[in-house]
Amino acid sequence: MSLRSLGLNSTFSRIFNMTKPATGVKTADTILDFKHNPQLSLENIMTRSDQEIGGYSTAHFAYNNQMKCGHFSGYLNLDLPKDSPDITRSGYAMFRTKDQKESWLSGNSYWDWSQYHALVLRVNGDKRKYLVNIQANTPLVTDLFQHRLFLNTPGSWETVVIPLDDFVMTNWGVIQDGCEINKSEVKTIGIGLLDKQYGPFNLNIDWVKVMTDEELVNYSRDSLANKKRIDTNENDIKELNSSALHSNKFEDPKGTVF
Repeated sequence: MSLRSLGLNSTFSRIFNMTKPATGVKTADTILDFKHNPQLSLENIMTRSDQEIGGYSTAHFAYNNQMKCGHFSGYLNLDLPKDSPDITRSGYAMFRTKDQKESWLSGNSYWDWSQYHALVLRVNGDKRKYLVNIQANTPLVTDLFQHRLFLNTPGSWETVVIPLDDFVMTNWGVIQDGCEINKSEVKTIGIGLLDKQYGPFNLNIDWVKVMTDEELVNYSRDSLANKKRIDTNENDIKELNSSALHSNKFEDPKGTVF
């Protein structure tokens, strides 16, 4: 039994946070890193597909030893389940991080991304349409914050920057206007394939991080020095974000898988 079940977790959490020693503000936090910490990252991943409702899509996540990265792959199948007339649509595949372990002291455990401004992903994918999904502590367990994962160079490694404020809250695929992500209580993050097209898919993941604007500038400067690919003008950090997105933030959030 945790203090959460006794209704005391919020009180003790506040006391605990007040007594924690002050530490330097981090400019980045690594969520997944398959190159430097593959085993821990892989153990933190779970997959889901429409097989849960009798569908035929497949979803796999494994470590690619040759490329030293995580590999999300499978086959999307839109065929409806047999002997389930109540199900009128099918065809989804996704992966996400596992639920974080509960603490006896404070109950549920979350990531605190309050000081961060952007989600940054190092990926190599195909031409399929993917959505990045974030779960935060919200009144409804079916709430999900989504954003398209735009790949400008399919088949090549690229860094995708998504401002956290650009994620759109949905509930069963319906956009919920005026709802901002609770960055101080983030539960899980994942990527789903929801383009409703039959066929195989492949997405490689090097790492996933959250960064401050300052860290984005530093990362951009380092990347430019090494590969001449990313704009490093500090005054144009917003332009860097939008160029990585190439779309209105409300485009294509549909379907909800947790």
